[in-house]
Order: sequence, then structure tokens, then C-alpha cells
Amino acid sequence: MESKREINEVDDSISVVVDNDGIVDELRNRIERRLLSSSPMPAFRSIFKVPEKIRSKKEPAYKPDIVSIGPYHSGPHDDSGKKFRLMENVKHWYLHCLLSRVNITLAGLIKEVMDLEELARDCYADPIDPNINFVDMMVLDGCFLIELFLKGPDHNDMNDPVYSVSCTRDYLCHDLILLENQLPWFVLQRLYYLTAVENFPSEENASSSLIHLVLGFFERIIPKDPNKSIPNPKRPGKILHILDLIRAVIVAPFEVPKEQRKEKQTIPNVTTLSKAGIRFQKGPNACILDINFKNGVFTIPPLPFAETTEPLFRNLIAFEQCHCKRTHKITSYAVLMESFIDSSKDIDLLCERQILGNGLSAQDAAQFFNLLYNDATVDKFYYSGLCANVNDYYNSKWNKWMGNLWREYLDTPWAIISLIAAFILLVLTTLQTVYTMHQYYHPPK
Repeated sequence: MESKREINEVDDSISVVVDNDGIVDELRNRIERRLLSSSPMPAFRSIFKVPEKIRSKKEPAYKPDIVSIGPYHSGPHDDSGKKFRLMENVKHWYLHCLLSRVNITLAGLIKEVMDLEELARDCYADPIDPNINFVDMMVLDGCFLIELFLKGPDHNDMNDPVYSVSCTRDYLCHDLILLENQLPWFVLQRLYYLTAVENFPSEENASSSLIHLVLGFFERIIPKDPNKSIPNPKRPGKILHILDLIRAVIVAPFEVPKEQRKEKQTIPNVTTLSKAGIRFQKGPNACILDINFKNGVFTIPPLPFAETTEPLFRNLIAFEQCHCKRTHKITSYAVLMESFIDSSKDIDLLCERQILGNGLSAQDAAQFFNLLYNDATVDKFYYSGLCANVNDYYNSKWNKWMGNLWREYLDTPWAIISLIAAFILLVLTTLQTVYTMHQYYHPPK
């Protein structure tokens, strides 16, 4: 039809024919080739690359140092191949050691993992390098982890690079808690069951045993009572991977406060609150998240500092940010602690109360809390009610007056004794004055 073709006059002498139908068809074909029939992100995703906005704050906390687990830091195009070379050799040695003791062949393991391949791929939210042999990697990495956990933290073998060099295990602890460095738990569980099937009547029994092995390996880095070991927990729902298991152990004992408010409130720092008469005391070690405030007293479980404390918390927060079904409990804890701590003075006070360990300098610890959750969101702040109660107490003029009185005059036992003595003296002086006046106005007859 004539309406589909237009003739434009140029300089009254040149006619240019524009074929609108041809342009539309070309654009349509170009767009259709890029259309997706399904979501670009798998529905069962649980292993993510850390969002760039979060990663940029401290990139080393999210990158492995000596070992790559899973596809995100593996493959021919990864620029970290040289630093992983030793542990890649250890992986092949560990696989040989494991196969030499079990009643299943390598071909049998490969076949079993092939049955899980589609489910395992769906656990990774980001694209996987097509040059990676996915099944090969799952078998090698999974068996390496199982052999590592079976050896246990106290293994002693001078021929083993993991245990003959003292710092290697610490590096491994760091690398194996990274969000980008995870294997699906069901792959580990299947491999563990297959390599020790004679010991377990079912895969569920094998999973409980595997949980115990994994927590034993990471016992030193999980915040807990230093005088107690981590008990083998009841299965905390569906475990997604090792980092998810560690998170479950940390948050499982947390009793969610009954009082919740929609708004996220901040509170003054420790030094300011202390000047207002609010006191801080060390709480029980059962769960670091169980922070309470009552009658002007904060009860805070102790948090020890270690080399892995920062990467552990950063990766737990990143995991909560990425996974829609993991609530923001660790993130809420980081937000609250950031409110508490502005400077090294706040750290010093909490260290005096034995609430914070002394693994870092006061300045480094303050910086750690101040930058811990930058650019992270909080869908539900679990300490909103607590913060509201603290602010109500802090803004009370009576409480401020009592706080100043306590700080200025009752801060030491000798000050309290002096005040009591002065009060007794005042009472005696008053009685003596009253008696004298009574004698003057009512002399004895």
C-alpha cells in the first residue's frame, strides 16, 4: 500500500524511498533473536557472585586465596590459575586417597554426579563458563572437601601440604566460607554417602554425620562460647551449602524479639549511652545475636575477633542480600553494632566489659564495624523495638540526671562510701540541730 512507502523530497530534485516495512522486520528479527523463553536466573539459585556494589568495599574478603571451589573462580579464562595450582594438585591427590579406601569407582561417582548435574547448575545464579567440565569439577572439588573434612582439624601428616604448613588451614578456612566458593550441599551429601555407604543406612544419616565433620573443621571461626564445642545440631531446615550451614548454626538459637517496629531506628554510640548512665555487661555465649536492653542495662554476648571474622560476616551479609529466603538477621546485627561503635573509645569500653575480643586494634575494630554493611539493605530490622526502647530511655531527663549523678559521684566504691558517710553525717547534723533548737525553745522545767 502507498501508506507503507514514503517519498521525501530532497532539494526538489532527488527522491529518497524509505522502506519502513524492511526496517521494522530487521528490528523485529534482531530483538526476537535475543528474547528469552525462561528467566535468566535459575529458580533454585543459592550460590551467587557478590554484587559489585558490596564487593567494591573490600574485594579481598570475597576472593579465594589458595583454592577454588565451584565454577566462579575456575576455568581456563580465570586469571588466578597460578595461585590455585598447588591446591589443584592436592585435589587430585585427595581424590586418589579417597578412592583407595572406598568400594565405589571413579566412574560410579561420575555417573551419580551426572544425575545431579541439572539441579547443581541451577544452584548457580550467574552464568558458568562453558569451557568448564562441570561434572568433572563437582566430583573433584566435592571429593577434595570430603577428604579434607574426614582428615579433621588435628590431622598430622608432614607430606600433606594442607597440614604441614601451619597457615594453609587458616587460608582454607577463609576460602571455604566465601559465597562465591561453594558447592551445593546435596552434591557433597551424595558424594559423602557414596564413599561411606557401608556406615550409613540412609543418605539422611550421612548428612547428619557430614554436618558434624564440617562444623568440626570450622569450629575455631564460628562465634561461640570458647569453652564449649559446637554440638551436632538438628538439621536446620534445608542446607544449601557450607556457608548456609554456618549461618544456620549462628542464627538458630536467636530468639526473635516480640516487639517489632516497622521503622529502622539508630541509637547513640556506646560512649554517649554510657555518659547517660546506660551500662553494658557481658551476656551469655549461647548466641551472639541475643542482645537485650532492660532497666538501663545492655546485655551483649561476647564477639571474639579472628582473621576470618570479617570475611565470615561480610559473606554472610552478602548471602542474605542475595537469597530471598534468608532473612536479614546477620545484617541486622551488623547495623546495630555499627550504631554502637563510632570510634576506638567505643571499642575500648566494650573490650573492658569483655564484650569484644582483642584480636584487632581498637582502630581496626571500629573501622570493621563502620564499613561492615555498607550498601547493604535491611528488609526487616530485628532490633527496631530494642532501639526504640533505648532511645526512650536515653531521652528521659530523669535517666540522664541519674546517669550524670552515677558517673560523677558513684563511679567507684570509694565514691559510694564517701557519699554514704556524707549522708550519715548530714542526718546526724540535722538531728543535732533539731535537738538543739528544741532545747532552746522548750527548756526543761
